[in-house]
Amino acid sequence: MRLATLHLETAEFGDVYRAARLVLLRQQVLLHIKRTDASAQKVEQYLAMLAEANALTDRLARHQ
Repeated sequence: MRLATLHLETAEFGDVYRAARLVLLRQQVLLHIKRTDASAQKVEQYLAMLAEANALTDRLARHQ
């Protein structure tokens, strides 16, 4: 029985390693984009709430 030898250079820089690393990097980028998009949506919601509050404050100030 022959034992498989591990050649570190091939393992680290081989096609299989690069393909697997690319898949992981793509997943990380997609996750980052999703998190960024969710954060941007929250910011937009809070800005809309702030605009409504400012409009209400302006209306109240005009009536005083």
